[in-house]
Amino acid sequence: MSKKKNNLPDVAREMMNGVVQIQVEGHIEEDTQSVMNPAIKIPGVWLGSGFFVKYNHLEGYIVTNAHVVRNGGKIEVSSMLTSEERFEAELVGLVKKLEPDVALIKLTDKELQRFKKLAIRDIEYLELWQGASPSRGEEIKAIGYPMGMVEPNISGGEITNFVSGSEYTTERFVTNAAINPGNSGGPSVSKNGKVVGLNTAVMVDAENIGFITPASFVKIIIENLLKQNEPHFAGIGGKLQKNADNFNSVLNQSEAKGLIVAKVQANGFLEAAGIKARDVILSINGIEFDRHGIVIGKEGHFRHKNNYDVMKLIPIGDDVEVVYLRNGETKTTSAKAMRNPGKGVISRPIIAERKYIEVFGMIIQELSYEIIEAMRQIDANAQIDMLQTIDQEKPMLVVTHIHQGTQADDIEWPVGEMIVTANDKEVHTLDELQAVLDKSKGSNVLLECRNGRIGYFQVE
Repeated sequence: MSKKKNNLPDVAREMMNGVVQIQVEGHIEEDTQSVMNPAIKIPGVWLGSGFFVKYNHLEGYIVTNAHVVRNGGKIEVSSMLTSEERFEAELVGLVKKLEPDVALIKLTDKELQRFKKLAIRDIEYLELWQGASPSRGEEIKAIGYPMGMVEPNISGGEITNFVSGSEYTTERFVTNAAINPGNSGGPSVSKNGKVVGLNTAVMVDAENIGFITPASFVKIIIENLLKQNEPHFAGIGGKLQKNADNFNSVLNQSEAKGLIVAKVQANGFLEAAGIKARDVILSINGIEFDRHGIVIGKEGHFRHKNNYDVMKLIPIGDDVEVVYLRNGETKTTSAKAMRNPGKGVISRPIIAERKYIEVFGMIIQELSYEIIEAMRQIDANAQIDMLQTIDQEKPMLVVTHIHQGTQADDIEWPVGEMIVTANDKEVHTLDELQAVLDKSKGSNVLLECRNGRIGYFQVE
């Protein structure tokens, strides 16, 4: 691919050949009804953007946002290289929780050959930016198909800021380039002909503020998805807190630097590394942190890259060296990078994965973040009760819908009840509950909830 060096408009126009529009038919996931009763599926049609990614020797692979293809049943791709033809694509994988908002799709083998036959030129595969992050003020172009446009749109701007990651979120670049609905999933590109990151979102009610998922995170996700893994980042495996001079005597430290380990999670990274509560983490793989967890001097004092950003960019399975302080003594340890241990309450944004049991006139599901969010519109007090269960290690069963004129309706059980026992046996999963129900056919089942409420039901 020939590009005029340092001429961003020419570079962007050339890279535009690798950008596609994505048309999706599927089900709308945010609807409260479908969250609480998975039997209800709301159909929808929507658009997004994506780009052919250069990765090893793969052909026909397209990067986009996970929210563009999540819960899609039929995915089609169109390109300016092939007039208004549409090509069937299949999902390789995605980040279900949208952190980061990345998915990988591919043209089917048959459709890739048809694309090549109809295209006016070779497919333009776009390369991801490698190495140090772009600087604040770096000029970029965001490419995509906003607002349902049938031709690709190029908007200009700069990297204006950075948003550090957290335990639950990943780092983002901030830009003033226009990123509008439909533009999601397209690339933001630089004058060196590389993809800086993935157009991800626009800040509602703010002017000229959009977000880009950095190419470094996109690369790790692609590697995971190609191995058919559920994409996960390495986690610290515990809770950290900021340091302060007030702790100097307690921690036997001369100055407040590094992060205090507040809690070590069982079977997590910190435990594997032999680190204990009240140790102070000073550095990870040679990258030092100040008392706020911000990287010291790595990319300049105007950059608040933090310990979570550093940890998440370490491939799972790699050796990680940690320097820490214990009782005034500096120590070094290491362990393999690993994902954080799973918890009982998880996210279930994929509609097809929302399993449930319908019994006694109730819909019963395993508690998820989506159900907790939906409960805000139904019963705020019940939502507060649910929030108290988030950190437990085992799942929790919850009643999410009551049909009128049924056993559950007759005893006036409300939505939001969390079931803890069935016939005095502890139950955490749908399978465990179903096993009790199967043994109780022709008799009764006594269900007890977390708040003490009971229900006595005839099993048909």
